[in-house]
Amino acid sequence: SYQRLVAKQKKMEDDSLVLGPSGIGLETRTKILLLHSPRYAQDKGGIETLTNLNKEIDKIDERRRSREMEDKVVQELIIQICCKIDCVETNGSDALRKMRKQTIQKAEKVAQKSAEANKRGVDP
Repeated sequence: SYQRLVAKQKKMEDDSLVLGPSGIGLETRTKILLLHSPRYAQDKGGIETLTNLNKEIDKIDERRRSREMEDKVVQELIIQICCKIDCVETNGSDALRKMRKQTIQKAEKVAQKSAEANKRGVDP
């Protein structure tokens, strides 16, 4: 995915590798680096955008629960966020596609709770 291990100038990209002496020959106290993979650099902009949109959804939900924001306003803001989520390009990345889907589902849950509270006319 987005991380890889490097030790003794060997890239360890196979998840089934054993790190010990019986595996790829790492001794005790061998330094191992954890680096971002090239795929992370490609998806970084989308990851940051979706992370920020997740934070916005959390803030809207918090304000919805504390009744600082009307349900119609909540729903309008969620629609705007969904449009922003839709603008995030996945460039064929399954991880980014999955993250985008989870963000949309989170936004939809907040909108649904807001709509239900509006129909009942009660506090969340």
